Amino acid sequence: MYPQNRVMQPHPSTRLSIVQQSLIDSLERLQELPSTPRVRELRTRARSYERAVQTWSHVPPSEEQRAALVKLVLDLNLEVMALGREHQP
Repeated sequence: MYPQNRVMQPHPSTRLSIVQQSLIDSLERLQELPSTPRVRELRTRARSYERAVQTWSHVPPSEEQRAALVKLVLDLNLEVMALGREHQP
């Protein structure tokens, strides 16, 4: 049994799946928006994060690297959703 004060961390593959799905969702949303400089910037960021995740299967990241990329991807997803709301009719 785990000590009560211990926080269970999601399995790394769960976090990886969340990151991958967030990137897919962000890129799909960006594809639906007009190609503005901001959209191109966010698309470039998403693709660079995608490349980083792809290297994880060859070189597993440290916990700090994983946490940093999770935060970056979630922040990107929030930015993409906000941008999508701005372009709604």
